[in-house]
Amino acid sequence: MRTFTVSQINRIIKDLIDNEVILEDIVVTGELSSFSITRNIAYFTLKDNDNLLSCVQFNALKAFNIGDLVQVRGNIKYYPKGGKLTFNALGMELCGQGELYQQFIQLKQKLEKEGLFDDAHKIPLPRFINSIGVVTSKTGAVLQDIKNVTSRRNPNLEIYVYDAQVQGKLAVRDIIDGITYFDNLSDVDAIIVARGGGSIEDLSVFNNEELARIAYICNKPLISAVGHETDFTIIDFVADLRAPTPSAAAELVTFDSTELKRYIKDLISGCDLKIKNQITNLLEEVNSSSLKIENTVNDIISEQKIYITDLVNSIDKSVNDKLINTTHSVNITLNTLDKLNPIKLLQAGYSYVSINSAPINYQNTQVGDNINVVASDVKLTAIVTNKEKK
Repeated sequence: MRTFTVSQINRIIKDLIDNEVILEDIVVTGELSSFSITRNIAYFTLKDNDNLLSCVQFNALKAFNIGDLVQVRGNIKYYPKGGKLTFNALGMELCGQGELYQQFIQLKQKLEKEGLFDDAHKIPLPRFINSIGVVTSKTGAVLQDIKNVTSRRNPNLEIYVYDAQVQGKLAVRDIIDGITYFDNLSDVDAIIVARGGGSIEDLSVFNNEELARIAYICNKPLISAVGHETDFTIIDFVADLRAPTPSAAAELVTFDSTELKRYIKDLISGCDLKIKNQITNLLEEVNSSSLKIENTVNDIISEQKIYITDLVNSIDKSVNDKLINTTHSVNITLNTLDKLNPIKLLQAGYSYVSINSAPINYQNTQVGDNINVVASDVKLTAIVTNKEKK
């Protein structure tokens, strides 16, 4: 048995490929599965029904799209240092669109015609989301990216994870089951379907018609965070919202807790200022009325002083009574305003109950809804367990 080093084997392979005339100056036809260009060097992958071929082109001047059907002229090269076989492209021409891309376009046109992409059917995100359901692989970096963003912006956000394959034959069923599971889970406010970037084959599971229809009938806000910003799949168009990356999806569903505290503080300050302005206006009206009354009395006294000396005391008493009654009325008004101060009402043990930022009433509240309860020093989220009309 002969023994070789890695370098010896790699040199033998390189010599075999370099000396094989049939591999020189050939044309390969295939579909672009991936394509990127940096500093005029294009890295791309050609595919057919069963196989892939890694390619590189130096001095590339033109960009192509994933899914394009191309003819590439060049040579097969083997690089011993990396142990990698690559097709060195000398030129590339577009000759059509690949099968996967054509299937994508056909399905997109079909679903768009049926109205699955219409904005009228899209569910807006709630302003404050307390919990999310994430359909993705538990072992992928995508989930960690989402957790990192949410923990930074709102550490109180509850995250539920449905472990799903996001590539391969079982991926479509896993993702459908994940969406359905969270759609029926009352604790979840919004759903994120996420995976990292990849080739058109890697992302093809998200171009499935059954998956698109399940996403369309989902009753909860659904966010698609599939691939990179330049990757588009059918679920991106059907979902209620498309995020360019999983991290961006996490940004969308998390409100900044610091911003919320600032908003509440500004709201309270605005109420205080409004009440103070109303009190100031009432006092100004009282002072103005008192001044007018005093001027009127003085004028009457001056004009009638000779004739009604004996009535001065009576008039003075009437004026004083009027002032007393006016002051009493003002005090009653001030006390009433003070009692109606929202802050004091909360401090007295009352609370403000709302649903989706609106006051609760019989029509907008259902059993199972999450409601917000604000007291003087606490904010609670409760679930409606019973409903009776009073």
